Amino acid sequence: MENSEGTTPLGSGGCGLEDASESATHWDLIRDPAHVIKRYAPAIRRYFGILIHNADDAEEATQEFFLRIVRSGFSRARQERGRFRDYLMKAVRNAAWNFLRDQRRRNPGVSRLPAALLADDPRPEEDREWLTGWRRCLLKRVFRALAAHEQQSPGNLSYTVLCAIAKDPCDSCLTLAERVSQRTGQPLNATAFRKQVSRARRLLAVLLVREVARTLDNPTREQVIEEVVALGLWDRVRAYLPPDRS
Repeated sequence: MENSEGTTPLGSGGCGLEDASESATHWDLIRDPAHVIKRYAPAIRRYFGILIHNADDAEEATQEFFLRIVRSGFSRARQERGRFRDYLMKAVRNAAWNFLRDQRRRNPGVSRLPAALLADDPRPEEDREWLTGWRRCLLKRVFRALAAHEQQSPGNLSYTVLCAIAKDPCDSCLTLAERVSQRTGQPLNATAFRKQVSRARRLLAVLLVREVARTLDNPTREQVIEEVVALGLWDRVRAYLPPDRS
C-alpha cells in the first residue's frame, strides 16, 4: 500500500534498490509537468538566478518557463535519455538564453549575453549550484514522505527523531529521547530512541533510492548507485544496500 506521497512503507528487507530500478520507466515525472514544477521549482528558480544576474529578469524568465511547461509539457523529453536533472538543466539554460536574446531584440542597449550562456556546457561552479539545488529539492520531498509515513503509522517517529538529530547532532541519545518524548507525548528511553533512529535511516534510504530512480531512464542498479553518489547522498544509503544479485 502506498501513502499520500506515493511511497511504499518499508518492509523487512534492504533499501529496495532492485525494486526501485526495475519499476522505473522513462522519466515518469514528465507525465505531469505541473508536478515537476512543484517538485523542483526552488532548484529551477535558483538556477535562473545564477544565469540571469538581474533578480527581476531572473524571476520573469522563471515564471515564463513555468507557464510554458504547464501549457505545453516537455515536448522533446521523449527523445532524450539519461538523467532527468540533466535534461531539465539544459531546458532552463535554453530558456534563459531565449529570454535574454528576446530582451536584447526589444532593447538593443541591453548588455551582451552572459558568458555562462555562450558556452555549450555549464561551468563547474554552475554545475555545482544546480546539483546543490536539485539535492535540496530531493531531500525536501523525501522528508515530506517521512513525515507522511509517521502520521500514518502509529508509534513511528521516523521524521521526528531525524529532525531532532539534525537540530542538535551533538546531544546524547538520552537527551534527544527526552526531548522527543516531551514533544510527542510518547514515552521514549535511549534504547527505544536508537531503534527509532535505525528504522528511520533505513526508511530514508528506501525513499532516497526510489526518488532518485524516478529521475533516471530505465536505470540499472549501478546507475542508481552512481546517481546517489553524484548527489552526495551515498553515506545515507550504502549501509542499507542489499547484496548485488548478479
